[in-house]
This record gives sequence, structure tokens and C-alpha cells, in this order.
Amino acid sequence: MHTTPVPRRALAALAAGALAGGLRPAAVRAQEQNWPTRTITLIAPYPPGGTTDLSARPLAQKLSELLGQSVVVENRAGAGGSIGAAAVARAAPDGYTLLLFPTAIMTISPHIMTLPYDPATAFTPVAMVSVAYGIVAAHPSVPFRDVAGLIAYAKAHPGQLRFGSAGNGTITQLSGELFADATGIRIEHVPYRGSAPSLTDLLANRVQLLFDPVAIPAIREGQLIALATNAPARNPQLPDVPTLRELGLERAEAIPWFGLAAPAGLPQPILARLTAAVERALAAPEVARAMEPMGLTPAFEAGAAFAERIRRERERYGALVRRIGARAQ
Repeated sequence: MHTTPVPRRALAALAAGALAGGLRPAAVRAQEQNWPTRTITLIAPYPPGGTTDLSARPLAQKLSELLGQSVVVENRAGAGGSIGAAAVARAAPDGYTLLLFPTAIMTISPHIMTLPYDPATAFTPVAMVSVAYGIVAAHPSVPFRDVAGLIAYAKAHPGQLRFGSAGNGTITQLSGELFADATGIRIEHVPYRGSAPSLTDLLANRVQLLFDPVAIPAIREGQLIALATNAPARNPQLPDVPTLRELGLERAEAIPWFGLAAPAGLPQPILARLTAAVERALAAPEVARAMEPMGLTPAFEAGAAFAERIRRERERYGALVRRIGARAQ
């Protein structure tokens, strides 16, 4: 039987039509169903040793076990976390480049700096992975031992107290700014390239205050003073430290959490498998034990609920940033 050859242009048009109609090549579908088949890079956009890094590492280790492929943490610090986040935003949406991000990357940074990406559209939100018991920590050389004393001293010496943060546009900066705004004091902000270097300078008394759970181990070792917990409930590791809410400063609360994201357009089969693996990883006792020293608690939330949390907090922090005038330096 004679058949008429189909012109190449017609074949190309048929292929394009099939793709437009959602019929992907079998090879692409197979790659998605078999994911992962090689090493996954989990970018932490702050230096090693901080709370973002210490959320990433136990999660990466457990995901490696569950997924059967290495998950490697890569620290890319700078510009309030936006350098690492931009690297993920530019990556292929194939599940092999992921972002472990603190609250600020998606909710605060868009309001205080010009970013090379739009957090609302550049990423696929995967899941929340942890929440932190924030802390108001002070160097022991300060002449006060509670929040009331801090407020009184700061009012008598405006601008003389310095607080460190993990960088401009981070939740640790906004926590300090909100505390100052709620208490009517003026304290000077000193940004660092991550939580770990800000803790180093607090221990050296180059700054006097820190609003960051990274200080908790040093508090437990007696190297720093805890003035208040920045969380709805007291930290089980520091049960004698009151919350800001108990002290009538609920308006100063800015609760840190950490999440996992992929580049926009992550295929649904990969997203589903990754989300399921994250949920299983966060249920593992060893992950909770690894996060505990920094005041972190595994917390899983995914899908529409997680996306809505990001949207809601982006609006809330945007309003707060405009009110207190926080900005990148």
C-alpha cells in the first residue's frame, strides 16, 4: 500500500500541538517518574553554622537516605540571601536544584531591596521544614538583665546599643526593628552575612544584642544572657525565659520559619515525590534532635496552605516594613 510522506514542517507542527496540549514526550515523563537519578544540590543562602544552614543539613542527610541519591548542601551567602536564591530561580525546574530559605527570602526582602527575581513567581513552594524559637539575647557586659532594664537603658542612652542580624532583609533584622518600634527605643542595626558571624561579634561584644535563635547554645553555656523568647510559647530549652507576649509585647513578634522551594515550573510528579520525602524526613527523631540545639523544631506544611502562608506573611511584613521604614543598606 502506498503512503504519502508527511512533510517535516507538518511533523513539527504535530509535535508542537501535542506539547501544547499537555502530551509530553515519553522520555520526559520517564525522567520525572524516575526522579532522582543523580545528586541534588540544596542551596542554603547563608554561611555555614547559622540557623538556615542547620535546618538544611539534617534535612539533606535524611532526604539522601529516603531518595537514594546524595543531597548536598551548598552555602551561597550574600545580599541578604538573594544571591543563593537567585541561583535557584535561574536553575532548571528538574528537581536537582533546591532552596532552603528563611522567612525573609519570600516575605520581607521584596519590600526592602531590588531583587533579580520575583519571589511570588520565580519559585515552586515545596514545604515548610522548621520553625524557630526566636530569642532576645544580650552580651553579659550590659547593665541590665531583663527586657524592662533593656528598655530603660536604651531610652537613657539612645543609639548606643547595637544589634546584629543575619543581614539586611532577614527576619533577624526585622525582629530587632519591630522590638525597637514596639518599645519606643532606638538601637543601631549591624547587618552580617549570616547568623553565625553575627553571633561571633555578639560573643566578642562588638554588638550587644541579637534577635536570633542562633544564640541559644551560647545562652545555655552561660556565655550570653536571654532576655525574652520571640515565640507564642516558652522555649523548652529555656523554660525560665518569658515570651514577648507575656511581657505585653506581642506586636514585636516576628516568628522565624524555614521552607523548601524549587525553581518555578517544577513538574507535579517530582513535586509530589519530594513533598512526601520531606514529610517523612521531618518525622524522623534524628532530624528533630539535630535541629534542637538551635531552637529549631521540625514543622511540615505543604501545598496550598504553605503557599497561602507565604502570601499572607508577605503582605503582613510589607505593611510593617513601610510603617517602620526598614530598608536594605
